[in-house]
This record gives sequence, structure tokens and C-alpha cells, in this order.
Amino acid sequence: MQATWRIQPADPQRAHALAHALGVHPLTAQLLLNRGLASPPEAARFLCPTLDALEDPWALPDMGRAVGRLTQAIDRRDPILIFGDSDVDGLTASVVLYEVLRGRGAIVRAQQSNRMTDGYGLPRRLVQQMIRSSTRLLILVDCGTNQPDEIRELAAHGIETIIVDHHVPLDGWARPYGLINPHQAPGAGRGLCSAGLAFKVAQALLGAGSLEQLATYLDLAALGTLADCSPLLGESRVIVSEGLSRIVNSPRPGLRRLCEATQTSEPDPGQVVRRLVPRLNASGRLGDAAAVWHLLRREDDGRLEEWLAAAEAAHTTTKQLHRQIIAEAEEQVDRLHFRDQFVMVVGRTGWHQGLMGPLASQLAERYGRPAIAMALDARRGVGSGRSVPHVNLFELLRKCQELLVRFGGHAQACGLTVDRKDVERFRERLNQQARRSLGPEGLGKTRTIDLELALTHVAPRWVEETERFAPFGHGNPRPTVAVRRLAIETKSPRTATLSDGSARIAGRGRFSTLVPGGRYDVVASPAMVSGQLVLTVSDVRIAAAPSAPGRISGSRHRRAPA
Repeated sequence: MQATWRIQPADPQRAHALAHALGVHPLTAQLLLNRGLASPPEAARFLCPTLDALEDPWALPDMGRAVGRLTQAIDRRDPILIFGDSDVDGLTASVVLYEVLRGRGAIVRAQQSNRMTDGYGLPRRLVQQMIRSSTRLLILVDCGTNQPDEIRELAAHGIETIIVDHHVPLDGWARPYGLINPHQAPGAGRGLCSAGLAFKVAQALLGAGSLEQLATYLDLAALGTLADCSPLLGESRVIVSEGLSRIVNSPRPGLRRLCEATQTSEPDPGQVVRRLVPRLNASGRLGDAAAVWHLLRREDDGRLEEWLAAAEAAHTTTKQLHRQIIAEAEEQVDRLHFRDQFVMVVGRTGWHQGLMGPLASQLAERYGRPAIAMALDARRGVGSGRSVPHVNLFELLRKCQELLVRFGGHAQACGLTVDRKDVERFRERLNQQARRSLGPEGLGKTRTIDLELALTHVAPRWVEETERFAPFGHGNPRPTVAVRRLAIETKSPRTATLSDGSARIAGRGRFSTLVPGGRYDVVASPAMVSGQLVLTVSDVRIAAAPSAPGRISGSRHRRAPA
């Protein structure tokens, strides 16, 4: 199915005003407006994402209470337990909190969740262990927001809980001693994942004037942010901008060795997400994330080779299992005509519960619609969902919650449990809600494009200026342009020269099916590669009728300097 091209509406007047205030080209200013950055101070922080642009950590809800209680525990030498989720976001956040508290002199230990034995979140067994232990302060990381009963039971036995979590609160969410969750009071901390929130706790604990010490946690905070696909805007952008190079040059021996093993050598978000994150997630998907926890720490406990071998073995196992599961899921999609549904819900007995997230993600990417994958047993289905940019999957699940045993997450990713007898009813209800929310065109793919320009307006100096938008990633993709009625002279199936009769620019993409002599409309991302302007073409179609005067968004801007 061809995607519908949606050109962002141009606003030349506001773009010129913003360009004048920032000293940038009007096309660059239009790109900023497209990302919701309309005020000069906000846009300037985006273009210069340094640690000085970090917001006040005390603006986060309950930060004062949480840091006050942690400081009290440090002063009194009260033991603290950190319990965190076993994915990369939860692990990096836990290590940040563990190390900053130890650095402040706290008596602190940490545990990681085992989703295979305990499911998601604070397990019942740990509640009972805490009640019998002498530890009176628990920090829950990347979980706990929607576990009010467990938090109340702990409080009844004199155990105080601090939650550091970014998942959306449901009705009747937990009321711990301190809940550091940006959804509790929208504004501060928006878009931060749990690793980003842990970084903010570290910022508050270390105090003003400690940026150099705070920066030692940037590698983990950036890694968790990229792994959780947080939008690279606001403070998440600062964390990743400052932390990317620290990931590939990390002083943490385990992380450094993992980068070497995966050839993650460039400070590039794509490399980190494709090469490093799957290896770090594998252990937690199989149940025991202890190896990755130790590999992420700054301290070498002398068992580095053992932890590396365990992480590699887990990665090998997950790859083998995933190949089998994705083949079975594709067969199910074809047989049951899930392509006709707004949200695909697949499930099978025998699938490994820990691999439902990657399976849902691959299905959503392949079919361009939300997907939910469930591992079924005789009683229940336990699974994960992944969405596409224009669909809030969490809100769709909220409208079906009476059919769910439990669920949680956010707009683009979720986890859920459903009784097996309700799986078909859940699939039907979910698709009904999706049709109602998205309308009859809901299944159509839409490609959002920043600018429509003449080829002569795609000039090297302007393209160089757009590199200030890096790092690119989720929520901040590389700028795209639509260019109409081009001749494409192919040099190979993946390289070509694009021309409008007066300008010629090198292109990369898929050109094997083009007819010589035809005219084409393209969507592309411009970039400077080794000093040469190159258009990376992501979509090509036979040219539409010539654009009417004034239709091209760049026509009312001055031409970009060559």
C-alpha cells in the first residue's frame, strides 16, 4: 500500500521571524516550527543541546520528598533496596541510582526483575521478603506506578517506597512516599524514560555545580533513552547528544567490551539501537538479567569474561527463538487475514514470553499498523504490543481494560495479560475501538514530509545547517523534502543522479524498477557525505501533474545559499 504524502504546512512569516532571531536560514526555521519549536529560546536550546540546557530537577513531582528521604537514609545508614525492570531502560536506570547512592555513602543493594518467574513489576515474593527483612526503604525503577495494592501493603508494614517510572498511570495508581513520574503532573520531565528520570534524581542528589560528576552517568542515561525509543527532544535530546560519544568510549569495562564485540564504534543512534541494544536486552528477555547488570557497572568485579559469555549466550538463544517465532507469526497473519485489521493480535501456545516485544515490533514495522503478540498457555495470554507513530495503543487498551487482567505502558509500547477465554473478544473489541478512533482511513499509511522544494533549493550550505538537528532518531527524524518531476539517471540499482534540468544531485535508494526517461516525484533526506550533497531517497513515484504556483513550500522562502 502506497503511503499518502503529507507535507507539513509552511508558515513563511513565522519562519522568517524565527530565522532572524536565531541567525539561521528560513528553511531551517521552518524545520524547527515543524518540530513544535516556535520560541527562540526553546529553538536555541534544541540547536545547542548542552548540559547547561538541563531543566531544574526539583520541578519533577515528588523530587523533593524522594531526595529528602534518600538523604535521610544515607545519613542514618539505613539500608536501601533498588528493584528494577530487566530491560535496558530499567537496568541503566537502576545502575545510575545504585552508583550515585553508593557514591554518596549509602548502604544499597539491587535486584533485577525476572519476567519469566514473576511477571512484570514488583513481584509478590519480594513484598513478602521485604516485610520479613530489616530494609525499610525500597526504590522501584521502571515499574510500580500501577501497583497500588503492593505499595499499600508495604506501607502498612512500615516500608516506604520511592518509584522512578515513566509508564502512564491508570486510575487508582500507586501512592508511594515519592512518585517520580512525569505523567503525574505534565510539564516537567516530559518525554523522559526511566533512565532519564534516574539521571534527574542523580542531578538533584549531586546538587548544583556538579555537572562534571553528573556527566559520568550520561552513557547509561543515553543508552536507556535510545533503547526505550524516547523522543529525542527536550532533555532526552540533551542526554543523547552529550552521551552518545560516552557510550562508545565508555570507561565501564563491560560496556566498552560489548561495544567492541558488536562493532558499535560510531556515536550514531542507529548503531547503538541496532547492534548494542539487542545484546543488552537478551538476558532480561530470557529471565535473568544479572549478567547485563554487572556489565553496565563502572566497577569490575573480576568476573567480566563470565558475564560477557552469559550475555552472548542469551543473545544467541534469543536470535534462534525469534527466527522460529516470526515465521510462525507470519503464517498466522497470512492465514487469518490480519492485514484487514486495524490492530493485529497474534498468539500461540509455546511462544517464549520474553520475545513478544521484538515480535510485535517487527510485525508493526512490516505491516504498518499496531501489533500485539501473546504467549499463550492453558489459562492466559501474556504479551506485548508495539504501535505506529499515529496510533496511541495505550489509549486503545484503556478502552478494553475490562477484558484485561492487567496492562501498562505508554502510547507506543505496552504489556498486557488476558484470560485465554477472552482473547477473541479482546481482538474484536480492540479493532472496534481502533476503527472508531481512526476512522475509515485508519489503515492508510501516511508519510509526513517537512518541506516541498524545488531541487535548486536543496543547497549544500543549508543542508550543512540542518546537521545541527542531530542526533536523529525517534521523535526527531532526519529532515525530509519532497521534490517533484525529476529525471533519475540510474548508475546502479542503489545509486543515481537526480535532475530537474538545471540542478543535479547524487541520490541513494532503490532505483531498479524505474523506467528510463520518466519523470518522478521523490521523498528524500538531504545530507552532506564526504563534502558532497546526497539525497537519500525513501519513496519514489511517477510524477504528478505540475504543481500550481505557490504550492511549493519553499517558493516563498529565499533560495538556500549554495
